[in-house]
Amino acid sequence: MIELFKGYLDKEWHTKTECLEWYEKQYFTKLNEREFRRRIESFNEKYAGGETEMFVAHSKKGYLLTNDIDIIKKSLLDDYRRALKLLKRNSRCTKALSEKNQISLGQNEADLYEVVMKMGA
Repeated sequence: MIELFKGYLDKEWHTKTECLEWYEKQYFTKLNEREFRRRIESFNEKYAGGETEMFVAHSKKGYLLTNDIDIIKKSLLDDYRRALKLLKRNSRCTKALSEKNQISLGQNEADLYEVVMKMGA
């Protein structure tokens, strides 16, 4: 599908909005943002598998269909940094959830001892 953007996306950087508007004008059908991102991801998987020499890079400028190794590396570094941020946030939130969901087994040590003893039996 990204092949449909050749001649447009491979000449200069374009924002997601520009790409979607161009696609609608060219093919008389709308493409939503999520589907656009999924198709880019799918296309880039082909690059990873050696099926294509082109890669859809992203930056603050938008998207670019390229085979320039430096641009691809910068895009992949950004992906890596985003992934680390997501993992850190996930880890912190998972820890906070586990701490909030601790079950109080009893009000005092005697109650707690009794519950533990029943569990062992």
